[in-house]
Amino acid sequence: MELILDVNTQLYPVDIGDKFRLVLCTTLREDGIADDGHYNPLDESAVTRANSFEYVMYGKVYRIEGDETATESASKLSAYVSFGGLLMRLQGDANNLHGVEQDMHVYLLMKKLAF
Repeated sequence: MELILDVNTQLYPVDIGDKFRLVLCTTLREDGIADDGHYNPLDESAVTRANSFEYVMYGKVYRIEGDETATESASKLSAYVSFGGLLMRLQGDANNLHGVEQDMHVYLLMKKLAF
């Protein structure tokens, strides 16, 4: 997979060579049940996936592109997501992007790893 991601480095400084864990999900609920897209970071009683991460964004998949030059068994897809002006492109094997659809909302959760 290849990732190109805009990060608000004033809020979350990232340097070249930093290693991080990145998760894309459609809900912050631990049980996987869909949520309404509203998140209150001040609600300390709420236990969500976001509690384990340092940087969280909510966005929408606005484009899916396929690689017409690839064979069907090795086809590539690119998923483009907008997080309120911060953009992401995730490109790779279509099997790894199974389930990602245009106009779906996703959360991006990030946490630096200590290596």
